[in-house]
Amino acid sequence: MNAVIEKLDGLGNGICYINGKICFVPKCIPGDEVEIEITYENKDYLKGRVTKIIKSSQDRISPFCPYFDSCGGCSLQMLNYDKGLEYKKERVKNILGRIINLPEPEVIANTHNKAYRNKIELKIQNKEIGFYERKTHNLIAIHNCPITKECINNFLPELKLMNITNGDVMIRANFNDELLISITTSDEVKLNEENYPERKVVGIIVNGKTIYGENHFIDKIGNYFFDVSYDSFFQVNSYINEKLFDIIKENSIGNTILDLYSGVGTLGIVASQTAQKVYSIECVPNAVLNGIKNAKMNKRDNISFILGNVEDKIKFIEDKVDTVIVDPPRKGLDDFTINKLLEFKPKKIIYISCETESLANNLKVLKDLYNLDKLYILDMFSYNYLAECVCILNIKEKDYGDN
Repeated sequence: MNAVIEKLDGLGNGICYINGKICFVPKCIPGDEVEIEITYENKDYLKGRVTKIIKSSQDRISPFCPYFDSCGGCSLQMLNYDKGLEYKKERVKNILGRIINLPEPEVIANTHNKAYRNKIELKIQNKEIGFYERKTHNLIAIHNCPITKECINNFLPELKLMNITNGDVMIRANFNDELLISITTSDEVKLNEENYPERKVVGIIVNGKTIYGENHFIDKIGNYFFDVSYDSFFQVNSYINEKLFDIIKENSIGNTILDLYSGVGTLGIVASQTAQKVYSIECVPNAVLNGIKNAKMNKRDNISFILGNVEDKIKFIEDKVDTVIVDPPRKGLDDFTINKLLEFKPKKIIYISCETESLANNLKVLKDLYNLDKLYILDMFSYNYLAECVCILNIKEKDYGDN
């Protein structure tokens, strides 16, 4: 049957209507006239797939990735980049605007929107390397990923020589195109060490054990240097990460700053330049060790790193906190932590999230004490429906100082 796509939903799927019932169709955009096959139906909605594009939207472009039609990664490569940014902006406004009064968002584009990812996570099945097809465990074998740094793609032929039949592989690259490779597998991994210096392989870790080189490397964002272990959180987009640093530096205030879910300490180190004291809480042991080293490398002596879960350790913070920086997991802040923030009543909360729905859930609780005065939308994940939001929350004047 034929239909015209009218808009996109919150997951980047096209929306059309069949006999008055809403139908969700992946990988098509508003203005596309398409022939679709219904793949699922219930009393409330339909799901379909495109069998033919009858007439393309004026905003449709040719995807630059040869695996786009089947890969579950990029969902918006068929949409003009600027239109994709407009979609992300409206998506964030629609989700958050139901919860709290919004300022006009500032959208920060990714001017390096191809070959930008400094980390890739791959599946290996029956010696084939690739990604899962969308919403399945069907492997799509690949030879390269066009949104990933070239040095990572260049290592994929080496990966095929490592005798891995089944497993998971993460490859990270730094500013100098050096590689850190982490493998989870029950297979005996074969090393080809003579090839690794040319590929700039710093380390290979198998099932948590370093079998070649080191389990960490040094990365650089702007004028900052960071030690990053294979299992530590570090943003996948170095260019946008630098823009995030600018936002943190501009908006951090006060004598004492609390950095929650701090990873290797990047944001706390940036914020420490405007504070007397920073507390950074992180649950990954290697990340805390990275953070301690990073503070020394960046000549910051006013940061205390605390190892443990945020909900367990935040209760031991006794100082009056002026600014809290939070970059939580996708599920957002747990009830104990968010209630502790309300108890602290910091003058400012800088909330960073790529999961807008969980961000909205937390804002429901914070909005009674805080105004959302600035909203940044960073294109951390180009050609995906997700966006990195940075919310600058300031306490309402009537509530400040009464704790």
